[in-house]
Amino acid sequence: MSEEIAFVCTAAGCESGPWEGAHDAMAHCEQHPAHGYTGRPRSKVDHAIPATSVRERDNRNLQHKGHPQGALAEQD
Repeated sequence: MSEEIAFVCTAAGCESGPWEGAHDAMAHCEQHPAHGYTGRPRSKVDHAIPATSVRERDNRNLQHKGHPQGALAEQD
């Protein structure tokens, strides 16, 4: 897509968002089971909420092969 994307909640009547970051939309919708989100071109939405910063982290499966250190284990 050539346009910048903003993320909106698709639940009827929801006034939250739109957000610049999908993780912010996901955090909102996770709190409300009937809500979901999708991307929209920025030209179609007004005043997107700036994305929050996300820490860099290792998201590999930490239970890999049952070892307590998971994928980070040196001898599995």
